[in-house]
Amino acid sequence: MSENDKTSPPDIRDPDWLLRRIHKFRKEVQHVEREYLELRVLLRDAEAALRADPDDGDMRVRVHHYKRRMEDLEKRFPWLVSGKAPEIAFWAPPAG
Repeated sequence: MSENDKTSPPDIRDPDWLLRRIHKFRKEVQHVEREYLELRVLLRDAEAALRADPDDGDMRVRVHHYKRRMEDLEKRFPWLVSGKAPEIAFWAPPAG
């Protein structure tokens, strides 16, 4: 039996526990948010370059690649595009 198994379950009303959990969650997903932001910037720049030169096949491939990668992230992590902070789940009461 591990050390964590011996303790009682956390009280979700405890603000210290809640803030530690939110901080842990933010650290876990920070790389996803960073990648998504980088892709958005790259896509914006690639689309601008493609508008300037619509015949650039290489840029067309880049735009397609960035869009596909962003779609993949949005499917795997829907909270990226939900318009709501994912931390709300920690503060909101359970459904039902």
